Amino acid sequence: MKAGLMLIASMLFATNGFTQTRKPEFAGQWYPDNKQKLYAMLDNFFQKVDLPDNIRGITPFGLISPHAGFIYSGQVAAYAYSTIQGKQYDLVILLGCSHHYLNNTVSIYDGDYYKTPLGKVPIARDIVKQILDADKNFLFQEGAHSIEHSLEAQIPFLQYALSKESAHDGNDFSIVPILIMTRDTSLLNKLANTLTHIVEDTKKNILFVVSTDMSHFHPYDQAVEMDRRTIDMIVNNETDKLENAISDGSSELCGYWALDTFQRIARNVNANKITSLKYQNSGDVSGDKSRVVGYTAIVFAKSSEYKSDEEELGQEEKKFLLDLARRSIRYYLNKREMLAIEPPKQAFLNKERAVFVTLRKNGQLRGCIGQMIAQDKLYKAIIEMAVSAAVKDYRFTPVKLDELDDISIEISILTPLKRIDNIDEIVLGRDGVYVKKGFHTGVYLPQVATETGWSKEEFLRSLCYHKAGLLPNAYLDKDTELYIFQVIKFEE
Repeated sequence: MKAGLMLIASMLFATNGFTQTRKPEFAGQWYPDNKQKLYAMLDNFFQKVDLPDNIRGITPFGLISPHAGFIYSGQVAAYAYSTIQGKQYDLVILLGCSHHYLNNTVSIYDGDYYKTPLGKVPIARDIVKQILDADKNFLFQEGAHSIEHSLEAQIPFLQYALSKESAHDGNDFSIVPILIMTRDTSLLNKLANTLTHIVEDTKKNILFVVSTDMSHFHPYDQAVEMDRRTIDMIVNNETDKLENAISDGSSELCGYWALDTFQRIARNVNANKITSLKYQNSGDVSGDKSRVVGYTAIVFAKSSEYKSDEEELGQEEKKFLLDLARRSIRYYLNKREMLAIEPPKQAFLNKERAVFVTLRKNGQLRGCIGQMIAQDKLYKAIIEMAVSAAVKDYRFTPVKLDELDDISIEISILTPLKRIDNIDEIVLGRDGVYVKKGFHTGVYLPQVATETGWSKEEFLRSLCYHKAGLLPNAYLDKDTELYIFQVIKFEE
């Protein structure tokens, strides 16, 4: 009720010609409240940044940046924001977790401006409205924003990095500040899908900023070890592994649910090129290493900023993987144990990818097993999935050694899953489809549509009925989740 009254009040202000500005509540505490002193502090941070060569020239889609007092985390934050200097962004969407509220809602700031000592930044209220309209639990709760530092801490860095002249009141970008106050994954998925549609539908250049610190109040060496593991999971896109680590306490991120939401968006738009820029903790600054807080700067870029998987996967790599699949099956059938090899030198083969391995005998399917989400390095996944396709596909008797020479092998390397709300988004022959309803799941690779000649409805009905054990028209149900993906397919 209180949140609803605040929302009504904010609407009344707008319609009566008043402007609503979020004041710099933490200026003078977490960072200087004097314009010149703040600018000088930021300038000092940015001057000390030394970015890795592989980052120069890319246009980031998302940043992870810390939010502690600037004397502790400001240098790390400057690494993140240095990657956007000289770039043009129309809109910055800020994602943070409330340190004070957990009420199963998401609060989007629906005022007019967000102010710091460097000036005012306008709120993109048209975008805010789209988000507020998407779900009843997306609200404007002014009180949650007024006492929260995690988003405010990002604004001066944005002003410094993106304004044509950092020390004036005018800015060439607008922002959408979002505070997450829930751990409901279905609600976070709704938020991620809403933001994904905004990214895909608007012509604006959009940047996401995830505000989070890392481990809190552990001895220095323990904190470094914990945070390094966490950074590795983020950079390697091991989202399930990271979620488990957060749950069991072996990793700590106070903005985890903001990161989780952004990772869903990043998967949807293939912003899967992730680079760690800087790690540091409070002990590195203060010298007190008894109880430290960790900070990291990480950048996400879309695949188009780098070579695509298809560009990286040459004929040499394809031949290696096909040979590896066959060797793995033969070794297992002989030894009844998995093949172990030294990691290959080719960088792409050591990246985490989801794969399917398909076996055919005399043109007929003889086994097919794979992963929907990357769980290991590509070469290791090929070993496991090849053996599984040979001996663990319940639809067939296990492959025997004396028939292996009559079997051909096909490998499909998958792109990340993207959830869809409308079957019109499916392009037959290009997209594979994964269906999920409750505990029932099923998947068809893109080539199924090509090989069968099915219409889209036939494809989906068969997927639901024959693969997922659902009613044929279950794909039309509101609680059925549909995901699409593409593959790089090659065969012997």
